[in-house]
Order: sequence, then structure tokens, then C-alpha cells
Amino acid sequence: MTSPIKKVCLVGANGTLGSVLLAALVQANCFDVSILQRSTSSSTSSASPSIPRIIVSPDLAVDELTTALAGQDAVIAAFPLGQGDQHLRLVEASFHAGVKRFIPADFGSCDAADALPQEYLPLYRRKTLVRERCEAFAARPGSAFTWTALVCGHFFDHGLRHGLLHFDFATRTAQILDGGHARASASTLRRIAEATVRVLQRPEQTSNRRLYVQSFNPTQLEILAALEKAMGEKWTVRQVDSKAYLEDARKRLESDDEEAVLVAVEDIVFVLGALDADWTKRDGFAMELLGLEDERLEDVVEEVVAAYRAEAQR
Repeated sequence: MTSPIKKVCLVGANGTLGSVLLAALVQANCFDVSILQRSTSSSTSSASPSIPRIIVSPDLAVDELTTALAGQDAVIAAFPLGQGDQHLRLVEASFHAGVKRFIPADFGSCDAADALPQEYLPLYRRKTLVRERCEAFAARPGSAFTWTALVCGHFFDHGLRHGLLHFDFATRTAQILDGGHARASASTLRRIAEATVRVLQRPEQTSNRRLYVQSFNPTQLEILAALEKAMGEKWTVRQVDSKAYLEDARKRLESDDEEAVLVAVEDIVFVLGALDADWTKRDGFAMELLGLEDERLEDVVEEVVAAYRAEAQR
């Protein structure tokens, strides 16, 4: 039987997802939580500045990380992939340090191992390399190392508010892909955090598995309807052909302009997460396993709209 997880180290605690993960881990009141932080970082967590920090050099060298992570039961990677090398070193160090459970930075917006993500973006190929490294260490004879990949779809509340889902609050304009009828799983930040806590609380059932979670599984047209209801006005719809859009974004990846490349990456992620992310059809759909139920789309959209209006009034 897998032993309980008590000591949890979070890497990337000040990020968009990391800050919500940290709050959920603390609120669960069943973990000893610490934060791995680079020595060059000056940030402190607003969720709980008293949480212990493990300070390491910025390059995240394996030997130093191994020493720093000794005694930890679980490590959660919640910082950007970048070139992926730091994540690979973090996996290796976790294994050598005797960490029981590693949660890689899989999360959203689509399953990195699927064909289209692999084709379009190095980001997803790097995610797959990290997952494969986890699998390799877990398969070693006598290894106590295990992993869980949580795949959650688009970060719905964050993505909706900040235009990443291509619903533009300022202009009340929605880009709708291929008619808008495809269903895609998406998760609020709190759902991802909740699912992560549940994984750690169920170490045996979630060991060495790719698990899929969601807040809901709407179509783009259903999101649009919820937005129009919450805002009390009609939006302008721009129909988009996904294949042409992806090819245009692929060409923009070759630009010398870093900002243009970043936008192209975000556009590709938007399409893949809207058209290739129906987790209800996947083996590993883990809502029942983790004791989770869908949130109500209209309620979440109303929360996002309320936040938008409050910000606009400042």
C-alpha cells in the first residue's frame, strides 16, 4: 500500500496557477507545505508569507536540488516549461532525493502527447519528454518514485478574462472555430488546485497515471450564450476556419519578432484546447475517482464578468 503524502514542495508558487495551488494546499490542512525558490527571486507569496522556503541556485542543478528536496514526499512543478531542461533536472533530483510523487507541469490546455500538439509546438514535445522521464524513473527496479500527470484543458476563468479564449470583453467580439459546436473540457484555476489536492490525498489510486479533469465541457457557442446572458447584450461573432487559422499561426512562429511568436503560440494553444480536449471521452477521465463534480458554466462566467466590471470601475 502506498504511504500517505505529508510533506509537499511546490515549485512556481507565485505564478498564475501556482499561487492558487499554494492556497489550496495550505487550506487542505493535511500537508506540510514548502516552496522551492531560486536565490535570485525576490517574490514572496501573498497566500502565506510564513511558509518555509527552500532556496536554491537559479540554474536548478541536479545535485543541489537532490539535497534540497530530501525528505519531501511530493513535488509539484507549476512553473513554465521554457526549454524544459530545468523540469527534467527537477524530475531527476526528485527521484534521487526519494520523493514519492511528482506532479509535472502538464495541466493545460490539451494533452501534450496527442498528435496535433506534438506537430505544432515544441512546448508539447518538451512536456512529453518530462512525462517520459517520470515514467522511466518510476519503472526502475525498487523505485519508490511515482508520478501523476493532471490534464485539465484551458484555464477557463483566467483564459476567459484575459482574452486567451478569444472572447474579447472590450469589443464584445468572439472568435468561433468551425461553427462553435465542438465540446472541450476546461477547468477553473480552483478546480485544478482542488484536483491536485485530491491526487495527493489518494496516492495509491492516482499513482503513475495520466488523469483528466474539468470544471465543465461546453461548446464555444454555450460559452458565448453564457457571456451574453451575464452581460445583458449581444456579442459580435467572427467565424474562423481552424485549419487555416492554425496554418497562419504556424507561419507566424517563424517571425523574428518575439512578441509575434508568443502570440502565434497562444493562438495555436487556443485552437488545440478548443477542438482537441474533450476529456469525457478519454481513458483516465478522473472526476469520479477524485470525487469531483462539474461546476456550473453560467456561475463561473458571471464571476468572470463581475471581476471584469469591478476592474473597469477602478
